[in-house]
Amino acid sequence: MAKVVIKVTGKLFAQGNEGIVKDFASVIINYVTKGNRIAVVTGGGSTARSYIQFGSKLGLSNAVLDLLGIESSRLNALVFAALLGDYSYFPIPRSINEFMTAWSTGKVVVLGGLQPGQSTNAVAATVADMVGADLLINATNVDGVYDKDPKTHPDARLLKTVTIEELERILAEQTSKPGRYELLDKVALNIIRRSKIKTVFINAFKIDQVKAALSKREDVGTQIVFK
Repeated sequence: MAKVVIKVTGKLFAQGNEGIVKDFASVIINYVTKGNRIAVVTGGGSTARSYIQFGSKLGLSNAVLDLLGIESSRLNALVFAALLGDYSYFPIPRSINEFMTAWSTGKVVVLGGLQPGQSTNAVAATVADMVGADLLINATNVDGVYDKDPKTHPDARLLKTVTIEELERILAEQTSKPGRYELLDKVALNIIRRSKIKTVFINAFKIDQVKAALSKREDVGTQIVFK
């Protein structure tokens, strides 16, 4: 029995992606029916960014903006949990204690953010650490980790493996403002480093990559390697 935590980009939960989301849920169901355990952490996506932008214009504090992002991620979690039907635990956990209670039932646990100042990537890393996951899958909107931002650098190179130190350098260009945790934040990185959690970055929009990652194929996405 494998124990896997999947962080799913909130960008997947947008109009037009219904088919992909359904396929993603089907892959999860197929995986757990084989006796495996899975927890899914969803990001806030465009819903979170819309509320954060609105709240920012109203002059709300970063803490409140974080709360808006958290509630948005929980909406996405609710959608995904509902798709999983009886395979999923309800209600959506709102704390680590609630998550552990949910996990003890043996069902798929879907959750979003937990507290201000903590990204859903950090939640996923924390959850993976808590349950002793065999694998943490970070399902993003790109094929893995690039040596520089592929959105602004056409010559960006996809890395098949990346060390913690290399990832730190890449992450240094990112921001930790609410709703802007692009790839992985420092909190998540430190948890992965400390516990040496096997981690792979894949494209959530490519179901074949999701299947390959769950099969623990090492030729998909970007794998974090430890020295």
